[in-house]
Amino acid sequence: MQQFMVFVTMKNNFFYIGIACMVAILFAYRLYGLAFLLTLGLTIALNDASSHHILKEGIRRLRPCHVLPDLEMIMRCSNSFAFPSNHASNTFAAATLISLCFRNTTLLAFALALLVCYSRVYLKVHYPFDVLGGALYGSLVGYLCYRYIYTRLLKIIKP
Repeated sequence: MQQFMVFVTMKNNFFYIGIACMVAILFAYRLYGLAFLLTLGLTIALNDASSHHILKEGIRRLRPCHVLPDLEMIMRCSNSFAFPSNHASNTFAAATLISLCFRNTTLLAFALALLVCYSRVYLKVHYPFDVLGGALYGSLVGYLCYRYIYTRLLKIIKP
């Protein structure tokens, strides 16, 4: 279980799967797929930057490994602050956007996002509240980007 959680939490493990998904979306949906991928990129960029540079740096909550010195760590502890979890925030922003754009993917998108969130707590790099806060913030950003970016891109494509 431990190795699986480490695999799930490492974003580099999903690089080639992500590229394959992007190519499939562009091939299947053409301009609509391009609008989705542009929105997805902007969503994750906005979410990641704001949750890290504004929320994490503003709240400055320490990670469990910094507070509990005797905690046995499975993987290296980051030097960044804990709240909110950027992994949770980014995956929920993406899952929210994906589920709004492709309704039949909702269960899969949120199941994967929840798995990433669970891995962060399992690996002891976040408290559960860090992950919950990240999930809520990411969902909000995902919805707002759908509402204000994706729908406007669709209007440009299909006047």
